[in-house]
Parts: sequence; structure tokens; C-alpha cells
Amino acid sequence: MSYTVGNIKKYKVSRTHLFLFLLSLTFLSLDSHAQKSIDSYPRVYSAYQDILKLKIESGRKKLKQIIPSHEELGHYHYTKSLADALEILITEDPDLYNRYDDSEEDHLDGLKALDGDDPYKRFYSAEIKVHWALVKTMFQEEMRAGWALRSAYLEINDNIEQFPDFVHNNKTLGTLHVLFAVVPESYHWILRYFGLRANVIEGWEELSNITFQNPYWLETSLSKCLIAINIINKEKVTMDLIDEIRRHNKDNLAVSYLYNVALVKYAKSEEALPALTKLTFVGDSYYPITNIYYKLGEIYLQKQQYALARLNYARFLNMHKGENYIKDTWFKIFLTYWLEGQKKNAELHWDKAKKAGRSLVAADKNATDYLSNDRYPNPELYKARLAIDGGYFSMAQRTLDRIKQESIKNKKDEVEYFYRYGRLYDKQGDSEGALFNYLNVIKKSGNENWYFAPSACLQTGYIYEARADYEKAKYYFKKAQSYNKHKYKDGIDYQAKAALLLIQDKK
Repeated sequence: MSYTVGNIKKYKVSRTHLFLFLLSLTFLSLDSHAQKSIDSYPRVYSAYQDILKLKIESGRKKLKQIIPSHEELGHYHYTKSLADALEILITEDPDLYNRYDDSEEDHLDGLKALDGDDPYKRFYSAEIKVHWALVKTMFQEEMRAGWALRSAYLEINDNIEQFPDFVHNNKTLGTLHVLFAVVPESYHWILRYFGLRANVIEGWEELSNITFQNPYWLETSLSKCLIAINIINKEKVTMDLIDEIRRHNKDNLAVSYLYNVALVKYAKSEEALPALTKLTFVGDSYYPITNIYYKLGEIYLQKQQYALARLNYARFLNMHKGENYIKDTWFKIFLTYWLEGQKKNAELHWDKAKKAGRSLVAADKNATDYLSNDRYPNPELYKARLAIDGGYFSMAQRTLDRIKQESIKNKKDEVEYFYRYGRLYDKQGDSEGALFNYLNVIKKSGNENWYFAPSACLQTGYIYEARADYEKAKYYFKKAQSYNKHKYKDGIDYQAKAALLLIQDKK
């Protein structure tokens, strides 16, 4: 074919070129109708960012001013649902859970108006189900949570099949792979029943596909922080990740809180103390995190400043609406009196701790384990434990050195004595001293279901991994999982599994 227009030179257009031209117009037309990302809609995105900062009420006020267009609809419902779920997860308040009982269904119904070929429809549906599954798990509705996670998994896999280049899919899929990996052993039947696949490292890598340019980078990075602190358990990985987030989020309460949680986790309580104290004065624009007072109580207990520990634990108990950490808090108040030598007050709070709260999270399980005994814990060993956990190593050394091994008559106390020395040497970088004591712990524990031996195996595995002795590392990571019915089994097992996945191809 040939065309002449005015004085323009005659040219030929091949059928192939004409086809490509029409095809490009088709793609342009499709792009113009495709849903844009959340950051393309400033009103909703501003509310979303406020909610991630824990300025939840500010975010909600902004959402109330929006009558969402069709293009904003998915982002709008996701953000509203996130605010409700996040508030419940922070407070653990059962009354709030009942008040927001219809939130999940309302926002899932709102997504139905989206076009079937819109990738955000299934993505947001799966995300909302994941958030509310976490809420249901908190309130021990495991079967409902299991169904929700299965539904989310099927939806996101459908979305991946239909929209393989939709990068946000990685956020949901990665989260699910991690969640399936940390389900407590007693709930593994749910995974088997639903045929769900778990893999922490695969999940971590999928989440890492959400880069800084992605509008969900901050939300994803906060999830990765929790995974790094609780599962990956490598200080450099955790702190590098949090430092990167903090550089871009100076006014984010959630980021600041997680940073200080990590400092406490890695025996840097003295560094965390002033920063956590400052977080109690952030003002009414932020949603209050009651766990800040719990963490402050923990630091003062580690420092043997018992009156200040009691003050912060009391604040936590007065403000916290949930049932987790209640038993442990009363047990810690008992400790402040017991370690201070106030036996009468210690006895009263021992009985209070026995009756209080529940035993689902690790801290409460630890408290329950002590409270089930006929005798109070060894005060010197417990002082050493607390000081080591907080990074107060000189205090811990003095405490342990006061204990004469031959004076220990109880087998469990003897095992703990070696374990505390192992932890002290390990945290101070003396791997030989740590190994000597960890191996003593493993030998002397025998078949007892105390947590000292499995924890010693896990830490021994980390030492050999750092030395690139991967065969020994694998041996001890597997051995850590072989112990049954100890109070930290869930946590130690999934840390050991994650460690094995990281070194599976190394020799």
C-alpha cells in the first residue's frame, strides 16, 4: 500500500508495520484502563502512610474525607482494613475485636466491584485475609485463620498465574511462606490438611523483591524486621535492615519501636533505654504501644533497678487490654521482690502470677514453667540470666563468679550454671569458652525436657556456621530440633530450620 499526503514524500507501509502499530495502540488502550498503584492516588496513599507510622486516627480521618473513585476503590478498602487489623494486633483488645467483627467482610465485599482482570482485586483480597488471619490466631480461632490463609494462598497463586509480572504478588506469597513456617507444632496438621507449603528463606527472598521504589516497601520491610529478629536471628542482617528503614522514616513510631526491640534482643539494653523512654512521650497523634512499658520494665529488671521495673510493669498492666504477657509480667514483678530479698511480697506475687493470664506466647510459657515448680528460681542464676540478656556483662560475670559449682545440689541448676556461662562467653565473642560450656550443657542435660540443651545446640550450630564448619553446624541445628516438649520448642525449632535452609548447599 502507498499513501500521498500533500507534499510529503510517498512511502510504503508494510502489513507487518501496520499490525505492530495497531497492536501498540491496543496496549496503550489497555494501560489507560489498568489500575494504577496506590501511590498514584495521593489522598489514599497519604492515609496509608499515616497508618504505617501508627498515626492511625490521622489516617482514618483522611479516609473519611474520601468518596473513592472506581480507580481508588481497592486501595481505599485495603487501607481501611489495615487500620482496623493493625489496631487490634497492637492492643490485643477483645472488645475492639468484637467491635470490628464485620471489618474483614465489609472490605472484601468492597473489592468485588473491581474488574475481574484487575490484578489488585485478588492481591488485596489475599492481603486482607492474611491480616485478619493473624488477628484470628491472636484470639485462638485457629481453624478460621487456617481457612483464611488457605484462601489467601489460592488467590495469590491465581494472581501469579494470571499476572506473573505483577511484582506486588511477592509481598503476599512471601508473607504466607513465612507464616506457614512458624506455625506452632501443635497446628502443623492444619498445613497438612490444607496442603500448604512452608519455607522461611524462600519467603524472605520473595519479600526482598519488594524494593525501595515499591509503594509497599515500608510495610514489607516491617514484616522482614520481625522475621529477622525472631527467625533469621543474625544481628548484622537485622540491624542493617532496620538502619536502612530508619534512614527513610524518621517519624515512624513502628520503626523506632522495632529498632529498640532489636537492641534489647541483641543485649544492648542500655542503648535502648533512653530511646524507649523517649517513645513514651511521642504525643497523642501516635497510637500508644503499651509494650514499650513492658520492655522498659524488662531493662530495669536486667539492671537490678527493681522499683523502676515494678513501676513500668504496673503501667503496662494498667494500659494493656490483651491476655498475652500478663502472666509473665506478674511473674517478673514477683522476681523484682524475690531478687531484692522481699520474701513476703514475692510470695504474694508468685500466687498472683499463677492465676493470671494465659500461656500462648514464649514469655508466658517461660513463666508457667517456673510457676509450676515447688520452689522459687535460684536468685543468683536468674540475676545472671537477666544481666546477660541485657548486655550487662560485668554484672553477670560478678554474679556467676559468686556461685561455687560444688555448692549447687540441684541438677537443673547445675545445667543452667554452665548454660549461663556459655551465653556470657558467646555474647562477649569468646567462642571457645562458649563451646566448652554449651557442650557441657548438652551432656549433662541428658533426656530432660529443659530448654537449655536445645538452645545450646542452636547456639553451637551458629558458632560452627560462623567458622564455616557446615557439617557440624548442620548436626547441631538438627539436634536442636530433636528435643521435645520444652517451653521454647516452637521458637528454637523454626530458628534451627531457617539456619539449615541457609546452609543447605554448603559443605
